[in-house]
Amino acid sequence: MRVEPGVWGIGDVTGRGLFTHMAMYQAEIAVRDILGRPGPDADYRAVPRVTFSDPEVGSVGLTERAARDLGVRVRSGTALVPASARGWIHKAGNDGLVKLVEDADRGVLVGATSVGPTGGEVLFGLAVAVANEVPVEGLRNMVFAYPTFRRAVADALADLGDD
Repeated sequence: MRVEPGVWGIGDVTGRGLFTHMAMYQAEIAVRDILGRPGPDADYRAVPRVTFSDPEVGSVGLTERAARDLGVRVRSGTALVPASARGWIHKAGNDGLVKLVEDADRGVLVGATSVGPTGGEVLFGLAVAVANEVPVEGLRNMVFAYPTFRRAVADALADLGDD
């Protein structure tokens, strides 16, 4: 965020995402730099993007198309929220989906989309997985609370298939 000695830019001016959470993230890094404290540089691989509409729409990392454009061999898996136990319980207003994008060669998630009730909240675990390149096999073997909207992530992981 250091533009030149003594000048820092954060938020919208950086062109890295027009989100309050982006400005907050960048501000922490800029303050650390201003105070001369050590810490990691900015990492934009897993920036969550959420639109708080009804249903909520959230994504993190690469879309399937963006990954393919970068030459990544991808697998994608999708689960419909109404088909999940929590979606069925929720009834009206349960429209949505969870879509996962895996780098098939490395076996890690590189992107995810969550649309539906609490779509932005569901995105949290997916952002952790993308940021830390968690192996898909590790995600498949997790215990997902039941019945939650997050349980649709397990269904999308199953839809990814395997080689």
